[in-house]
Amino acid sequence: MISKLVLLALLPLFAAATFGGAFVFFYRGGYTPPPSVDVPYELITVPGSDAGTFVDAPAPLAREGLLIVDRLHANAFTEAEALVIRTRVANRGYNVEFAGGLEPLPAEIRIRLLEDRLRGADSLLVMVPQVPFSASEIALVERFVRKGGKLVMVSDPTRPYELNALAERFGVEFRPDYLYNVTDYDLNFRHIFLREFQPDQLTTGIGTVILHTAGSIDSSGPPVAFASPGTKSSLVEATQPFSPIAWGESRNVLAVADFTFMVPAHNELVDNNRLISNIADFLTTTERTFELADFPHFYGGGQGGMVDILLGRSSLWNQGAQVRSGLSIYHGISSDIQAAEDVSRNAVFLGLYEDAPRMAQHLQAAGVRVDETIGTPFAPDTEQEGTAITVVNRNQDRHVLVLLADTPATLSDGVVRLLSGSFREDLVSDFVAVYRLPGYASTSQGSNFAIDSGGGA
Repeated sequence: MISKLVLLALLPLFAAATFGGAFVFFYRGGYTPPPSVDVPYELITVPGSDAGTFVDAPAPLAREGLLIVDRLHANAFTEAEALVIRTRVANRGYNVEFAGGLEPLPAEIRIRLLEDRLRGADSLLVMVPQVPFSASEIALVERFVRKGGKLVMVSDPTRPYELNALAERFGVEFRPDYLYNVTDYDLNFRHIFLREFQPDQLTTGIGTVILHTAGSIDSSGPPVAFASPGTKSSLVEATQPFSPIAWGESRNVLAVADFTFMVPAHNELVDNNRLISNIADFLTTTERTFELADFPHFYGGGQGGMVDILLGRSSLWNQGAQVRSGLSIYHGISSDIQAAEDVSRNAVFLGLYEDAPRMAQHLQAAGVRVDETIGTPFAPDTEQEGTAITVVNRNQDRHVLVLLADTPATLSDGVVRLLSGSFREDLVSDFVAVYRLPGYASTSQGSNFAIDSGGGA
């Protein structure tokens, strides 16, 4: 009995000795993992279809422009993901600026920021917004597009987005689906091919595009590209091919139901890079028009980067210096006071009502008459006393702004309102503003004549 107890007591010691011997005999050291490699995002490669051979070589543009990238609506993309399209646009001579940042903003601030940015913009890129556009913001974008601005809207089925409130105003619906193909795909049945393209500048040189998370679009405008045969939707049945890229009601509006093809390194596949470059061409070939509310963005620096300041009389030199200083300090526009008008250059003309005949052609083009009274579009005639009138006229690629008043003091007030932006409260048409000094009676109702500027986009 005692021997059995001794054996049981020794058994754990025997097991420990056996394990220790085996550990010493077989152990060859611990595992130390290699240091992690930080591969730059843009250098990550995607297996699957062959990379394309396209090299972007844009032609120089005739003029500079501005693309605004929306970040006011909690947009679900990073700056690195938007790097390729931003670079392509910048390489064409356009400036690219983000509107908004990472922090959400109250609706009223978003409206003011969007209004201000669209005044000087030529194109607007809206990608996967998670906060819907308000009715006021949609009105700003609509006005911007009516004036020739370009709009590109991009969704992605794998990211939450609120885009249809804006898109439907341009005849576009982004369906809440994803496209897939179980017989013709790239690595994954959701990686679909586009091989059928409508003849268009947007599709020039394109044979195949791969979209990795595409949805479908229903648009009143024509489709741009079709998914390959056999592609289905997770939401709807259709006998016609699905289109993930389409025009809106006008050729100023483009809708794309996929974000991945623009993201490194998906952009390197097949003809994805060429499609991105074609979209960059679209964004940088605009013919937008500007109105008075867009001051001073319609200048664009003028010939040689200068705007001429013309005076109706030498006694208005101080007002001319006011404009010159304000354009430089507040708007970064170079200008100088000139003795004579150069019809090839942008200009600001400052004068009293007696000087109006010198600017008659520009006043008449805006529907303005200056004699014993002032006649303007959409407003009753008014007396000259205590008033200032601001008019802009576009003649080909030249813009001339005319600011007239009854006295030099009133003219100085008009200059202050022009440079501060307060003149937008005085608009009586898209190209005319009339300001009346406080305390002066008016032949029309109210102290100032004003219309809704429509945001001046």
